[in-house]
Amino acid sequence: MTAFSSTTNYKPLHPNDVEMIARRSTVLRTVLLLVIVFFVLFCLMGYYYHPAGDPNYAQNQYLAEGASHEALLRRLKTILNCNTPSNGYQLEMHGSHYLLRNFYSPERTFNCYETITYTTHADYTFLDNVVPLLQRWLAPISIALYVPGADFGRSVALIQYLLHCHQHHALVQEYVSFHLYFEFEHLPSRPITYYREKITDTLDCANATIAWNTLLSNGAEPIPTFRASNNLTYPVNVGRNVARSSAVTHFVLASDIELYPNPEFIPMFLRMIAHPFYQYTLHSPSVYVLPVFEVAEDVPVPKDKAHLLELLERGDAIKFHENICSNCHTVPGYAEWLTAMKYDQTMDIHVTSKREGAYASWEPIYVGTKHEPEYDERLSWEGKADKMTQGYIMCILGYDFHVLDNGFLVHRPGIKTIAQANRPPQQAKQRSFMRKTIAHEIAALYGQREGCKI
Repeated sequence: MTAFSSTTNYKPLHPNDVEMIARRSTVLRTVLLLVIVFFVLFCLMGYYYHPAGDPNYAQNQYLAEGASHEALLRRLKTILNCNTPSNGYQLEMHGSHYLLRNFYSPERTFNCYETITYTTHADYTFLDNVVPLLQRWLAPISIALYVPGADFGRSVALIQYLLHCHQHHALVQEYVSFHLYFEFEHLPSRPITYYREKITDTLDCANATIAWNTLLSNGAEPIPTFRASNNLTYPVNVGRNVARSSAVTHFVLASDIELYPNPEFIPMFLRMIAHPFYQYTLHSPSVYVLPVFEVAEDVPVPKDKAHLLELLERGDAIKFHENICSNCHTVPGYAEWLTAMKYDQTMDIHVTSKREGAYASWEPIYVGTKHEPEYDERLSWEGKADKMTQGYIMCILGYDFHVLDNGFLVHRPGIKTIAQANRPPQQAKQRSFMRKTIAHEIAALYGQREGCKI
């Protein structure tokens, strides 16, 4: 056997050649880095720069996929990838309550990706807010009504009026779903089928109008509700959970029925969320916050941010609950929010924050989904701070709260005083229950996180 071997002669590099190669490598890396930096700057300038004199530029930018509503919907369908649930009537047991889900369903149907549902709660004495809210929202509204005992029949009578006799009844028929709930021991006086049939019956609108004015105390002595006569606490969070879970859309604005949004909020929000720049927010726990305000009794609810800022400047508007719990509703970056003026129908995220530190007691109202933590149904409206435990869980879970620069809510005119909001016995009892019982349960279920508090 013959062994073969081969050798190759390598000429060592001259030190000057080594130095030249190193310099070339450094130059190439520097050029590559500069190319990357300039590319990033170019992209950012293309997104943020709005050419002077072209007020439609920003709006067109938000429709990058095409200038049509259909193109926007196709994009939303792709990025949300949601399923549209049924809105059929169901009789259910919900905790200690009977629930008539979709007691009335609206005539118009929506796919889960094409709009936002305003979800809210009430008893019948707040139903005069439905039409003013609808006129600004013009999209699905899901209302959970607390209807114990005799309040059931009265609520149905007012729903009939809204559906058949109100000047804007067509809006109610098109957009509003009503869900009724009551405790097991406070049944209505007649079978549910009787009331279900009444909803579609022909109505004497003269008598219906008298009933509307009487029950809502328009020019008459108020008739005590069954709830008030029997000293029942208002199960506010049952209503919140029912209304939210009954929504057919992916996005929901879980709010209180007396809080009115600025018109055109929905198309602005959907264009924003469809933009590639903001899609990162869909991939982590995130909600989108609307600052909340109050206006004086005889002041019209502002229709846009410019009008709102005028009212704030004049003193005819204030932050929501500024006289009661200012920290509870002051959004991060509030001073800067006031200067972030928009002259077109666009929306951006103004600032992103956590619910911790200076905002550990924050009770934001936001656009989210049906998958956010539920509200604790053991808490009542009378005890106050009824959304605080949900916010605490969201803090532990690391939620991002994105404050929107061109969206807001305004309470029905009339600024509430401390005396009107104060309910000392109920407040003390509920606060103690939250700290001693609920906080312990949350720690066992979700753990703890530094900076979060209940």
